Amino acid sequence: MTAPVASAQDSSNDPAPAFYQPPAQLPAGPGALVKTEAFPLAGAIPPIPGAEFVSDAAGPISTDAQRIMYRSTGAAGGPVAVTGTYLQPRAPWNGSGPRPLAVVTPGTQGQGDQCAPSKSMEVGLGIGTAPVSLAAGYSLIDAYSLLAEGFAVVVTDYEGLGTPGHHPYVNRVSQGRSALDAARAAVRLAGTDLALESPTVVSGYSQGGGAAAAAAEMHREYAPELNLVGVAAGAPPSDMLGTLERVDGGVLTGAVGYAINGILQVHPELRPAFDRQLNDEGRRMLEVTSTQCVGETAFAYGLRRTTEFTVHGNSLAEAARSEPEILRVLESYNLGRVAPTVPALVLIGRNDDVVPHDTAVDLVRNWCAQGTVVELRIAELPALAPGLVIDHALPMLSERETNARYLMERVHGVPASNSCGTV
Repeated sequence: MTAPVASAQDSSNDPAPAFYQPPAQLPAGPGALVKTEAFPLAGAIPPIPGAEFVSDAAGPISTDAQRIMYRSTGAAGGPVAVTGTYLQPRAPWNGSGPRPLAVVTPGTQGQGDQCAPSKSMEVGLGIGTAPVSLAAGYSLIDAYSLLAEGFAVVVTDYEGLGTPGHHPYVNRVSQGRSALDAARAAVRLAGTDLALESPTVVSGYSQGGGAAAAAAEMHREYAPELNLVGVAAGAPPSDMLGTLERVDGGVLTGAVGYAINGILQVHPELRPAFDRQLNDEGRRMLEVTSTQCVGETAFAYGLRRTTEFTVHGNSLAEAARSEPEILRVLESYNLGRVAPTVPALVLIGRNDDVVPHDTAVDLVRNWCAQGTVVELRIAELPALAPGLVIDHALPMLSERETNARYLMERVHGVPASNSCGTV
């Protein structure tokens, strides 16, 4: 079995395809800017010459946007080009010191290059024909909530989305580095009101919640110069096997293909182990999902059981447990072994049907035991449609403004609530 190799893909609605091709030589140092390009943000009003007061009064929709490409460190340890989006509010920052920066780490997008958030954030809804794809710019939800609080915002595309190479889905190290290097790149941009010492926060949900948590855990070692003051990790997949078991049979069953493709790209030595476990349908699932966005993956593989993809008819979670090398890699993606040095908010729905509630609680307990100040916020929403992702998505929508306010309170030095000792 060979791992599918990602490449730049054609699309009938693919903004700025040339921008996503990196130069042969990347600049030195993680977070170094490679190039930028202005574009109109979906939902934002264009600047009105001579009527700055109109733009100032328009709130978060009065925002200038630009794509950025920056250097990061890939899952395999070498330099990679990563793209993203920088959003600069037109209204002046009236707080003390430089404007604060929020890094948005997106939820699951898919594995095809056409799924990069910096593409869908321009058009809102990217519909492609080669390959057939549907990419929703839902990272705008988090971004606009943070812009409304006064943050400048940078949204990472993650390694391998848009740019050449495979996206190492839910890889803790890759996602954490992509987020921290996006912040490094943003504070170096010309023409902003940021500074190297700008208070910085990270916010994400689902895959993005895991990336935000990873950035918090890696900050002290990987990017200690960043003035990180808080993180908000919504529904973070902190236990990979637990999450794999929860999504099995639901709308997001096919997302396991993203994870396996990413593992094989970084750990080709695991191909024999996966060959022992995957049947022909499982190998086909890897090939199909390697170029898809999450919408078409849900359509192709939603509500199917991973037992359909294995030689022995066991689930992929059971198959992983039977292969020590695979299990070792999956466990390296887990969160909670390293303590963030800044206050953290962890949000989870009581009836989340993608990320098990108890795994988020365990993450909070692990961080608390290591001295982190953590607020656990449980969304007490009824189970409406288990397996259809609705119960996973609703807390993201219902809590988006309170998350943004929590992060701005960290900027202003308000003491953070602490759930440690009560969970």
